[in-house]
Amino acid sequence: MIGESTCVLVVDNEATVRHLIIEHLERHSIAAVAVEDGLQALRLLHERPFDAVITDLCVPYFDGFDLLCQCHLVWPQLPVILMSVSLADEILQLAIMEGAAACLPKPVNTGKLIDVLREVIIYPVSSMEATTIPRSP
Repeated sequence: MIGESTCVLVVDNEATVRHLIIEHLERHSIAAVAVEDGLQALRLLHERPFDAVITDLCVPYFDGFDLLCQCHLVWPQLPVILMSVSLADEILQLAIMEGAAACLPKPVNTGKLIDVLREVIIYPVSSMEATTIPRSP
């Protein structure tokens, strides 16, 4: 459940995007830590627990998809939300297979991001209901 102890890791190489997301999360009483690349994210994930990860698909050194795969292997219950300017069907399908909690288009709709975070933190078994691709029955 989202509360004052909730902490999210934000990974994006664009400082303005990191700032916008953190500012919006904090307005909703969600603490956030931001880094600019996948290697920094992995270091932090090994050092402390997070309730969710929000990552751009295109970040330096260890991209968002690689980060998703690593998180799925090491912390399978950790929700990872991918963001990208281009969300091709192939990327979305691959993200579903690798366990992404959601994929959101950039520029990110911060209201939608909060809704997705609430859903994946409250119901951590979720998978891709926030994307543009409907799930097959």
